[in-house]
Amino acid sequence: MTDIFQGDPLITLGPNGSRVHYTGGQPILDQGVENLAIISLFSKPDWVGNALISNPDQQIGADFVEAANQPITIQSLTDVEQSAVRALDSPVFGRVTATATNPESDRLNVRILIEPPGQDSATIILTRNGLNWQAQATNPAHARIVPRKQPKVAWFNSLNNKVRWFNTSDDEVDWWREI
Repeated sequence: MTDIFQGDPLITLGPNGSRVHYTGGQPILDQGVENLAIISLFSKPDWVGNALISNPDQQIGADFVEAANQPITIQSLTDVEQSAVRALDSPVFGRVTATATNPESDRLNVRILIEPPGQDSATIILTRNGLNWQAQATNPAHARIVPRKQPKVAWFNSLNNKVRWFNTSDDEVDWWREI
């Protein structure tokens, strides 16, 4: 029996980005290569974390998203399949097979079969609906995150018994205001 509470939190893809699922307050955890495959497929080659890794063979990043975002043609279906196999070209994944199909005019289905050595095989099924992916490209989820406001700091003036506030991001005393 597989223990869903051993491993790293399982990342699944949804229409608005990735998600972590919970059961009774505990995240469901990755039992195999799913997280590594998702990260390998969807991290771009210029991922900022690569700056910390000096060995180019250990850096991550693929052109899978770029290939999948192209207009759907016979050639682009082949490009998507090849890009998925390239992104998962590692002994960790073992044998990888990708199939890209176009069942409807603006829909791309990608099925990736991963057969890691010594583990059960895993299948990742991805669907790109043209309008959803275009909307995500023009209005990405990470851009919708509202930055936290800088905290305000209060100073009590004992001479006149007044409190003054200023933003911690402001260096100038001119921004002080009295209450």
